[in-house]
Amino acid sequence: MKRYALQSLPLLLALYCAQHATPVNAASYVGTQDKQLHYDLQTLADWGYLDAAVNTYPVPWKGIVEQLNNMPIEGLRGRALNAYLRLTHHLAQKKEQGQRRFLTLQGASNDVRFRSFDDGVEDSAKLSFAHEFYAGKWSGQVTANYQTEGDTHLDNSFIAYQFGDWHIRVGSIDQWWGPAQSSSLILSNNTRPIKTLALSRSVNTASQSAYLAWLGPWFFTSQVGQLEENRDVPNTNILLNRLTARPLKGLELGISWSAMWAGDGQPKDFDSFVDLITFSSLCPISTPDCDDSQRSKLGNHLAGFDIQYTAQLFGTPVNFYLQRIGEDSVDGYKITDNANLFGISSYYKNAKIFIETSDTNISCSDDQTRKDCFYENGTYSSGYRMYGRTFGSTFDSDAKQVTIGANLRFDTGSVVEVYLRNADLNQDGSRPSPTLTADVSEKLIELSGFYQRPMGNWLLRAGGSITKREYTNIDDEVDT
Repeated sequence: MKRYALQSLPLLLALYCAQHATPVNAASYVGTQDKQLHYDLQTLADWGYLDAAVNTYPVPWKGIVEQLNNMPIEGLRGRALNAYLRLTHHLAQKKEQGQRRFLTLQGASNDVRFRSFDDGVEDSAKLSFAHEFYAGKWSGQVTANYQTEGDTHLDNSFIAYQFGDWHIRVGSIDQWWGPAQSSSLILSNNTRPIKTLALSRSVNTASQSAYLAWLGPWFFTSQVGQLEENRDVPNTNILLNRLTARPLKGLELGISWSAMWAGDGQPKDFDSFVDLITFSSLCPISTPDCDDSQRSKLGNHLAGFDIQYTAQLFGTPVNFYLQRIGEDSVDGYKITDNANLFGISSYYKNAKIFIETSDTNISCSDDQTRKDCFYENGTYSSGYRMYGRTFGSTFDSDAKQVTIGANLRFDTGSVVEVYLRNADLNQDGSRPSPTLTADVSEKLIELSGFYQRPMGNWLLRAGGSITKREYTNIDDEVDT
């Protein structure tokens, strides 16, 4: 259960809060305590009521506030109206209170194996206390987490300072890059959030500058952080960059780039950082003089793009989207090892439904018959991961999957979310993926989901999963 500010309000009261909402401090984000609010932003954008870039989470309130205040509520119906009322109700609470506190109690029979955008379960037992605050140009959130076996940390804590249309943030918060609902190939909440120093745009709407107006609504963030000590190269640094824009109505484009470098025993001076961002080819540390075949780029790079186009078919928005992320190159900037994700989503009555498929079972650039390359690196042998879980796809490397999902929202504030997954994990049985728990490869069908509803000042959520698992070397089983 979660101590929560959202309550089930009569329609007239919600409309009153909406009509009297005024801008709040720009550096605070939508949905850091309830990711379902991000679904509401996407809903308003899909139906054409909100003109903002919404495929990078979290989204800053500034810009969104102005559009909500000027939105003609007379034309809103059904799911779009409910999304508007929830967002403006939260906005009114932020304006009125200036600070909010949350208590989260969580228990589960098992750790969640495959994490979606808002599954909400990170450990089998967890207690969290969070305090949100807003003061002038400052905003922040302090979260104390107590987990299984006495682990404590401050994940999802940050402090941010806003200046103009930009802000600087220090801390660690969940992030999600891309239009997909079940996973992201480059940055998701599959693992604990990364501690970063971030410079980001504090709005995700159109710029007033004549030079940037052609981008339409846009958002940019650049972050530098450090990973955990308990890995093959302790204290590895990571650089994260993303730009999203909506240059045409219904079209949102995203470009993402991440790079790991430095760490114990690796070059970490300013010159090495310059080599990293200029993609310089270098000789191995132990080989001062080498030929072209031995040279490689400094660090572990992943980069790519995502595209979403929303078409209005029979009066209902239908989203077509893809994400393509690659690592390694053999010819300058030509990326060779590319993973792909494709998806379609739409709406039916009070439900958003989608189907997605992704494939990280790709060949290595130097050997088309060999797999085991995506999210892997020769120098950073812990891979593109932290605490044993990848920053990207919840299915990790060498995985093919199809996910069908539905998110149902009700007037009472209740939510039902359901996922049906079919996945083929590590088909070649070589160098098993960290997602495997019992054998070298696995085929599975999993049905999972949760039910969530407000109860006074609390938000109650209950969920579970059932999985049929087919193994290579051991007997198949059904796991719940």
